[in-house]
Amino acid sequence: MNERARTLAAITIIVGFVLLLIIIVGIILTGKKVLSPVPEEGGIKIIFMTPSPIPLASPTATLTPTQKSR
Repeated sequence: MNERARTLAAITIIVGFVLLLIIIVGIILTGKKVLSPVPEEGGIKIIFMTPSPIPLASPTATLTPTQKSR
């Protein structure tokens, strides 16, 4: 390897390491902040209600034979 390739490889590794550290520090700092969608006090609270399912009558098969009219 010539000197220019070694320098470029070293710079790339250093930049990658710095970016990895920035990402790890960012994850640690944002992981401590828990944002709640519901305010603790003094806010408007919305309750979502969904309708309960209504049981539908299912068709039943009849076992008794029906008479045909002639």
